[in-house]
Amino acid sequence: MTTTASPATSTRPAPMTPKGPRSRSRGQQASRRRLAQATLALPAAVIIVPLLVILAVQGFDLVTHNENLTRPGSGDQWVGFGNFLRAFSDPSLLASIRVTVIYVVAGVGLEMLIGVSIALMLNGRVPGKGVLRALILIPMVLTPVVAGLMWRLLLDPTAGFVNYLLGVIGLGSEHAFLSDTATALPAVILVEIWQNTPFVIIIVLAALESLDPSPREAAQVDGVTGGQMLRYITLPMLAPVLAVVLLLRIIDAVKTFALVTTMTQGGPGTSTMTISNYVYQTGFQTFDIGYSTTLGLIVSAAMLILLFPTAGRLMGLRTRKAKR
Repeated sequence: MTTTASPATSTRPAPMTPKGPRSRSRGQQASRRRLAQATLALPAAVIIVPLLVILAVQGFDLVTHNENLTRPGSGDQWVGFGNFLRAFSDPSLLASIRVTVIYVVAGVGLEMLIGVSIALMLNGRVPGKGVLRALILIPMVLTPVVAGLMWRLLLDPTAGFVNYLLGVIGLGSEHAFLSDTATALPAVILVEIWQNTPFVIIIVLAALESLDPSPREAAQVDGVTGGQMLRYITLPMLAPVLAVVLLLRIIDAVKTFALVTTMTQGGPGTSTMTISNYVYQTGFQTFDIGYSTTLGLIVSAAMLILLFPTAGRLMGLRTRKAKR
């Protein structure tokens, strides 16, 4: 009887891949990339970092002293947190914050509403679209000083075109829009909307023209109505662009200074006194340098706290947890 011996099963180790050279080459590439990035950022850092350090040291010295240029020797008066306590109990600061909030909410809100609506109307094949784009850009290219002076003349109570037009249609004339506390702030907000709505139109229109048409074409095949198309497809696809535009417009509106200064100088009274105008008035009209520096620091810190999380998400500053 013959028996067949089964072949011996030998357990051979799996061949090892040469990870050493590859990993070293990848590490070298990453090091070169980081070095290139640092080299590109180095010239700006050499200029910006020392300047920021100087401003921080000088700013700390100003906010902790009661320096006023009209009182010699006041810069030696150490007040610690006295300027901050004064700011939190300053009724004029609270009034300027209220004006700024109204200005930003009303102005930016209407800019977004009007700008998105006009961009949607101009999307697609519109006769004379190029000419309309050029005309829309005209208010945006004007500086705030020029726009403010132009509208100040238009709203003049005796020789302005607006009062003339109101008189023609029988709604009265010679109304001092910029001298009335009830109409001064709405008039400035109107000019803000007129000048900066074109920015929203151009950016949103460019985003609409670059959207992928396939989702909308599929929705049209399924019989989706125009309102449903706008609500469930177009606006969600535009959401990142709208968020960036909204963020930029809020930042710019909070900083508004030249337009208000040119049209009303913060008056009548304090009805149009925004936070930027109040900081300027405190620092360069009453020469209270220590207190105005404190106000500027508070406003800057508040803006960073309120807007930095949103800006961080939009600009991709957060860690990419989904990829890990």
